[in-house]
Amino acid sequence: MSLTAKLYLLGALTLSMASAGSLAVVNPNFSAVAVLCSGGYADQSFKGGNCEGPTAPQQDFNSSLGIGWTFALIGDANPLVPGAGATKPNTAFNPPSFSGLPFSQAAVLQGPSAIAQITTGFVPGGQYTLSFYLGSRQGEGCCDGNQTVQVTLDNQVLGTWPLVSFTPFTLQTAAFTVASGGPHVLKFAGIATGDHTAFFSGVGMETAGGLTVNPSAGVPGSHVAVSASGFAPSETVTLFAYANVPTAIGTATADTSGNATVEGQIPQTSFGTCGLQAVGQSSGTVASGTISVGSRLLASPTTGTIGESVTVTGFGFAAGEEVNVKWLSPQTLLGSAVTNGNGSFSGLTFAIPSGVAPGSNAVIATGQKSGAVAGAQIIVQ
Repeated sequence: MSLTAKLYLLGALTLSMASAGSLAVVNPNFSAVAVLCSGGYADQSFKGGNCEGPTAPQQDFNSSLGIGWTFALIGDANPLVPGAGATKPNTAFNPPSFSGLPFSQAAVLQGPSAIAQITTGFVPGGQYTLSFYLGSRQGEGCCDGNQTVQVTLDNQVLGTWPLVSFTPFTLQTAAFTVASGGPHVLKFAGIATGDHTAFFSGVGMETAGGLTVNPSAGVPGSHVAVSASGFAPSETVTLFAYANVPTAIGTATADTSGNATVEGQIPQTSFGTCGLQAVGQSSGTVASGTISVGSRLLASPTTGTIGESVTVTGFGFAAGEEVNVKWLSPQTLLGSAVTNGNGSFSGLTFAIPSGVAPGSNAVIATGQKSGAVAGAQIIVQ
């Protein structure tokens, strides 16, 4: 396996490990970021430095590499109720048992708080099923589990779950459709006022659309082929990719049985999922699917001497995130860039560092929110 391929696989580790018919959720089990504060649990640092909260340890999750999610308070929360956080099993938060569950860490919604992330790859009219595990605090009195959790996609309420104390982790599902393609904000909110705590983890979103996608993962600019049936005989079928805006990436003609295979290239789009939709131009038949998108880094030139300038361009990171670029060996920070709405950046130029041994080396780019990683090989002469 090449160095570039290894780095791409590393970048994909923070994605949901769901099937090809899924929308990728970054850090779905909240396990990509370790809880560093004492006791195996921590709240987002809303009110002070790390591990210095008034009632519980605090940790800056929002700036943690690979967290994917954004933690927030809602309204004027009680200053003694820290809000959103994360926990391991058997902590002072008294979460339900984790035994037999597909995760070892969970998100915390204590009082009015919210945890959200931008999820990409939706197609208009697509049918989706959200799934997640939800439970409540195993406690009574001042600090109970009588929380109510509401899940929204932008302004669309997908479901509301009133909880009582001692509710074990239970798999919940919600079916929904979307009116527009591209990215949407998925948010879990605790809406009960007071010290009431709920926990969730194992977040996934499945879609069924009748489109077979090959391969199931790629990077911007790579090839993709889709196939579907049910079109009118010999009609033109157009393949659309739903990044920030819908983009036609290929056309084909259905055979006499209404089957079609359309090929195209993944456009510039952000880390996560790109929604794909094949549309019959006369019948109006629509088939949808997804492809998981990882990051990609290009360097120019790819050979040079110490002190010579190299420019790198990155694709497939999260939209609007800072990307740090480092020389691999010895590790040296070369600079940083902020991606555009498509998760791309360009024009980051650096000099090959002094003290680098001749031969094959690499430059690594890491998204500071998504944890997406991509590499480009550099030959030092």
